[in-house]
Amino acid sequence: MKKNGSIDIGSVRARFRAVRDGLNAAFREREDAIECIILAALSQSHALLVGPPGTAKSALFFGFLASFPDARKFQTLVTKFGTEDEYFGPVKLSALKNDLWERNLDGRLAAVECAFLDEVFKGSDSVLNAFLSAMNERLYKGQPIPLRLLVGASNELPEEEILAAIYDRFLLRDVVEYVQADATWMNLVATPPEYKPAAQIGLAEWEAAAKEVQRVELPQRVVEEMLRLRTALKADGLVLSDRRWIALTRVLKAAAWLDDAQAVELDHLSVLKYGLWNKPEDRARVVAVLQTVDRSVVAQAIDVVDEALKAYANRPTDTAAYQAALPQLADKVTEAGKRVQDMLKNGVSRRAHARIQPKLDELKKAHDALTGDLSKRYQLS
Repeated sequence: MKKNGSIDIGSVRARFRAVRDGLNAAFREREDAIECIILAALSQSHALLVGPPGTAKSALFFGFLASFPDARKFQTLVTKFGTEDEYFGPVKLSALKNDLWERNLDGRLAAVECAFLDEVFKGSDSVLNAFLSAMNERLYKGQPIPLRLLVGASNELPEEEILAAIYDRFLLRDVVEYVQADATWMNLVATPPEYKPAAQIGLAEWEAAAKEVQRVELPQRVVEEMLRLRTALKADGLVLSDRRWIALTRVLKAAAWLDDAQAVELDHLSVLKYGLWNKPEDRARVVAVLQTVDRSVVAQAIDVVDEALKAYANRPTDTAAYQAALPQLADKVTEAGKRVQDMLKNGVSRRAHARIQPKLDELKKAHDALTGDLSKRYQLS
């Protein structure tokens, strides 16, 4: 195992994966939001979750942070009437007696590693300017602060031009919707998610991981593909700043590091879907352009599995309708397994196998459930 000082980086990577997989198992249809948070944490960026109330935005954040017991945390609801005292701490009266202006920062935004700001765009101009400095430079009143990850939440995207700057500081963004699949919704209502941390990660280990992410190589062929994507997006009316493209290379490296890759690969460009759009209606166009990337067989196999899992998640909830659809649904899942087996028949690396295995495990659970229901159906008939 590669080590950074006394820290086993391989173990840290495995625990970050365990956190991701544990959150995905507990919070269904939240894979993208979870990936946003984890990539932001590893790339020293910030993430924005946009969606209506009751979509588990804060639950995802605190579920993630449950694996970082020594990280200081700050959570608040931002309002237009809020002052810096609420977000950065009250002025020290003892200091004022000595003609000094100081704040008691303890427990507030400028004294924690992780923060969650609900309705982040609702603040006053002065508060938002203070947020900007904290997010971008990790400074408050010119002094360094320990902030590593800020996750913002909002029921809607900002429309005022004055909010564009803080919106831009959220490098990664995802739109979180209510659970769509009926069967998944029924499971959610019957058994609300209870997340227990899948692993524990120390601050020193998190810092070591972030440093290792910076060492991941960005090959010329990936840069050339990024240029092709940039050109295609411009032709479609989507223009992004050079600063954003450069910052997104950190996210690409984080995705590669999580995959245990020494260098960014073309497959990792898919995570750019979190950073290349400004309006939700642009997301589909971004994804369409990203799908033109020449991806690996493993990435294509994952798409096959995802399509089958989506069909299973959207299975009919009415008993009669489910029984009628059962043979076709079982055939679809079985065929997906056969296709993946054929696609990977020449073998894959250990790293690629680790990447696809969680998906294959999910596919097997779906297959076992369907074949079990088929067996019961034939027994009854």
